[in-house]
Amino acid sequence: MRRPIPSFIPGLVLLGTSMGCSIEGSLSISSSETDVGSSTSGSSTDSSSGADSSVTGASIGTTGETDTETDGLGPPPDPLPYEPARYPGHQTHSPITPYVADRMREIALLGPEKHDDVFMKIGASSTVSHNTLYCFAEGPYDLAEHDELQPTLDFFLGGDAAGTTPFDRPSEAARVGHHAGWAISGDPSPIDIEVELLSPRLALVHFGANDMGWGETYGDALLYFHSNMMILTDGLIDQGIVPILFGITRRGDYASAQRWVDTWNATIRVIAQARQVPYVDLYNAIDWLPGHGLAGDGLHLEAYSGGACILDEEGLQHGYNIRNLVALEVLDRSAAVLVDEAPGLEPPQDPLLGDGTPEAPWVIDQLPFGDVVDTAQQGLPFIDQYTGCNNTADESGPELWYRLELTETKRLRAAVLDMEGVDVDVHLLDETGTAEGCIERGHHFVEGTLEPGTYHFVLDSWVNDDGVAQAGEVLFVLLECAAGDSACN
Repeated sequence: MRRPIPSFIPGLVLLGTSMGCSIEGSLSISSSETDVGSSTSGSSTDSSSGADSSVTGASIGTTGETDTETDGLGPPPDPLPYEPARYPGHQTHSPITPYVADRMREIALLGPEKHDDVFMKIGASSTVSHNTLYCFAEGPYDLAEHDELQPTLDFFLGGDAAGTTPFDRPSEAARVGHHAGWAISGDPSPIDIEVELLSPRLALVHFGANDMGWGETYGDALLYFHSNMMILTDGLIDQGIVPILFGITRRGDYASAQRWVDTWNATIRVIAQARQVPYVDLYNAIDWLPGHGLAGDGLHLEAYSGGACILDEEGLQHGYNIRNLVALEVLDRSAAVLVDEAPGLEPPQDPLLGDGTPEAPWVIDQLPFGDVVDTAQQGLPFIDQYTGCNNTADESGPELWYRLELTETKRLRAAVLDMEGVDVDVHLLDETGTAEGCIERGHHFVEGTLEPGTYHFVLDSWVNDDGVAQAGEVLFVLLECAAGDSACN
């Protein structure tokens, strides 16, 4: 045990979950702006609350009427369900609910020989940079107001990463200019080599910026990135290593790339959600800084001249310093669960309303929105052909339904991401929720401008020429398009 770690207190409202309650017709989804797992002004306060006042959903809160027989305290609220956590946008650290904590411990049981005090680094140039984590071992460092992280720092400084510490270990799985596909290629792959050398319990994974260039469009590149990241993540899990996925920061070098950053980060977030492992939103943590925390090239971060591990008020005005802080925070949060056996750091969440059928679609209660479903396990066939979209594709396989209610015009992008052997298409329907009400469909993306009203998104399994439904796991992402993204006009 490193030290006692407080877990959540049932009945208290978690600050910064961005999950709040919404009331039908209230035109709001309330949430706190305070982030979890952080005490810096940069990473503890969201750049936005995550609430979208133009998205309405049914109430997901639990309240009880006053009970005079219990001194006005009322009956105890119904317990929240024990189920996979949702990872809201605009939050630096994804929630570690009891379900997530248990999932992390289950992963650890797959590799009992792994070293709890060792993590590996997987990524590209910013991972290779000596501004990332090295200074915690080499100095100088100053935790300043974050001295509660000192036991965690000491714990991992004591880990043996092939003769050095995990912080200043030059990783075989990190290389300048490379992408996620490189890290899993070869026999052995770069990740295999590093795992063999370190036998780590945790893996800090940061890809995306280079991957954006591996396709004719950023959307095409995202499909390859999703596949590579799923293989990478599942490969680590199978070995008893808990992946910690990091989002990407602003692309100040190319405006066209920047318009897709939110979509890529939403994808990384939902990949982490799919496997219930930690996600760190570097964009949320860093983008509020002067110059967005970027160096002169508009791509890489910049560091405080006094050192990238100086975590005082002045140091935390710089990109690499914030990155190092949130990395130490997520190590602390992970060790609290895996080493100190905290039952959970945040309380369970309210479930999505609905059951995924046309009669009771799941309610999209916030933007960005992400979900992980399996049409083979959860879906049923309802619509065979989406005639309103003038399409003759055989969509008679099982499908799952979502409902979105807008009170103002929104430019939106919906994405469905699946692996080889699965072919689930996305369909946008009007308020009628019928085949004739199909507005647009896509193999992976639907983009456009929606006026106020009620809409349905249907994830439907395509049936091949042999009559076999290509059903399976699919990641669904819905978010607002960035300003200037003409695809969403």
